[in-house]
Amino acid sequence: MSEAQRVTVRRGRLPVVVKVVAIAIGAAVLSAGLLFSPARNVIGPDVVGEQEIVRIIGPAGQTKEVKAVIDSGAGASSMDTKLARELGFDLENAPQVTVSSSLGKERRPQVQANLKLAGHDRTAKVNVNSRTGRDALVLIGRAELTDLQVRIGQQMLTTPDGKASPNSIGVLLTPAPSIGVESLLALMPLAVLLMVILRVWIGLNTLGTFSPVLLALGYTQTGLVAGLATTSVMIVIGFAAQAALQRTHLPRVARLAVLVGVVVLVLLALREMTSANGMSVLVGSSLPVVVTAVIIERLWEQWEADGLRDAAGSAALTIGAGIVSALVMVTPMVRYLGETVPLSFAAACLIWSFVAGTYRGLRLTELLRFSSAARAQEAVG
Repeated sequence: MSEAQRVTVRRGRLPVVVKVVAIAIGAAVLSAGLLFSPARNVIGPDVVGEQEIVRIIGPAGQTKEVKAVIDSGAGASSMDTKLARELGFDLENAPQVTVSSSLGKERRPQVQANLKLAGHDRTAKVNVNSRTGRDALVLIGRAELTDLQVRIGQQMLTTPDGKASPNSIGVLLTPAPSIGVESLLALMPLAVLLMVILRVWIGLNTLGTFSPVLLALGYTQTGLVAGLATTSVMIVIGFAAQAALQRTHLPRVARLAVLVGVVVLVLLALREMTSANGMSVLVGSSLPVVVTAVIIERLWEQWEADGLRDAAGSAALTIGAGIVSALVMVTPMVRYLGETVPLSFAAACLIWSFVAGTYRGLRLTELLRFSSAARAQEAVG
């Protein structure tokens, strides 16, 4: 190759570098804007979903924000016994009321609490009973829903102060945010589009092409803390099971079947050992069981082939991509689009996935990997 040709090649590289870096910076800026700066409630004022964060103030000023189920079919509100004691309510000397429920009639203590929901202050008479194992520690009845509109099938649309929609990190840090099934279905094409960008443009290698998407679905149901803890426990126990299965020389389908069984047993054991709220959602979503078994097997194979460092890196990238996908899926504006125009939104994501897949330039990871070799060649030249 002549010197003129080398100069031409070097000059031809620059636009590719600029394009890839510009795409990465643009994606980062757009993501940061979506995730952290919802300037207003995108669904309008005085609108709440079926689950929201409510602020409860105790008799001595103790304050706590918890997730509440919004139930317009219930006449009165209720809260968990343990929560009421934490807030300083005197349950022993509180008046008793008779409450009818699906379990029949029962006597419960009733306290007067100050509530703040979607920017509205309420002084409510709240009955107290054990809500251990339920999805939320508080139930808001129709007596506290005056001047509020409840959106069926939607959750986490506002904050207690009502000034803005909760950002995606706040939603995922809530135990068992339980995003609606229809919303998740509409948002799946967006998560798949993100994986196309991460793999085709950036060059991210994960343990399975769409494994992060399925993990993201689990995290949107369990909450990030419970989801990551459960994923870690399942991988550790699954690794031990895989090590034992390797000695049996079972065919791959049989090993996967056993791993699926191990993952299910871990989930059921976690449910039995803890009374944490949202654990029933955790088992229901299963952090998809089959894909977790496949991830464990692929992680084991990479460990044997490339060593612990590369295997750990791939596992971290897979879980990280799952977290990013989950954060984007629960972003207020994104959820709003998926819930209001699901067909158009999914079609747009499909088209963007096709367009993103046509990229044939160098991936960002390749630019970083070959940059030192390119500089060395330029120095020699």
